[in-house]
Amino acid sequence: MLQIDKESIEAVRRMNNPYRSRYGFLMDLVQINELSSTTLQAITCPTLIMHSKNDNAVPLEHAYFAHSKIDQSGLCSLDSWGHLIWLGDQATEVNKKVVSFLYRE
Repeated sequence: MLQIDKESIEAVRRMNNPYRSRYGFLMDLVQINELSSTTLQAITCPTLIMHSKNDNAVPLEHAYFAHSKIDQSGLCSLDSWGHLIWLGDQATEVNKKVVSFLYRE
């Protein structure tokens, strides 16, 4: 079972501390209901979709669905510990993939 280290837990705590109202999370819940195939197909720029195989918050099928609808998308399935892919022991690998995507020709 993948575990999150103490430094990552503290990073999440610091990140969420200013958002005591949880407004951002509520906004995500509203927006997910408004997302459609048409909306995704309207995306015309190169798009990197990153999703953890261990994410218990959002099913992996969502990433595959988005990838199937966005023409210029790449799908990167990760082995990170959960939903917050930029934390934990895979953070360096995640960052490398993002930088590689941004600097590709």
